[in-house]
Amino acid sequence: MEEPCKRAIQWLESLQNTATPALETSSALDLSDSPCFYASFSVIGIQIQQITQGRLICTFTIPSRLVDESGHWRAPALITLVDMICAAAILTCGLTLKASVDYNISYMSPVKVQDEIEIDATVVGHKGGLSTVVVELRNKGTGELVAQARQSMHKTRALDHRTPLSKI
Repeated sequence: MEEPCKRAIQWLESLQNTATPALETSSALDLSDSPCFYASFSVIGIQIQQITQGRLICTFTIPSRLVDESGHWRAPALITLVDMICAAAILTCGLTLKASVDYNISYMSPVKVQDEIEIDATVVGHKGGLSTVVVELRNKGTGELVAQARQSMHKTRALDHRTPLSKI
């Protein structure tokens, strides 16, 4: 397995095991000092099925902690999980973690507690510091499309005295 894929797996596992993920690289966005409880809470239980450069396929069984009073998967938990999967897919390309700059998700069908979901994330391109990932979520039992997402992320840079402020 290639090093970037191992790094993505390590990062996803660190999300599941701690409230603050670890990523061993000085050029990456350092998340070790920021609280990531909700991200961790939303991805605990994810199972990686296949990982290659630019592609990540996982399964996730919806736990009771992430459903609403009617037993459906809460939208914020789904969004958080997709955000973390997009970041991991970008890591498989050997790139650093990035900040989300555009996020579009379409919900197609509801998901109930204990439903198993297949998540297929594909990096569709990089240009400059921008990377775009497309994610498809399907109910594994019915084959029904649950949601489709498209997320663009841009590399971050540390602010210093030479960084001009926006004029917007």
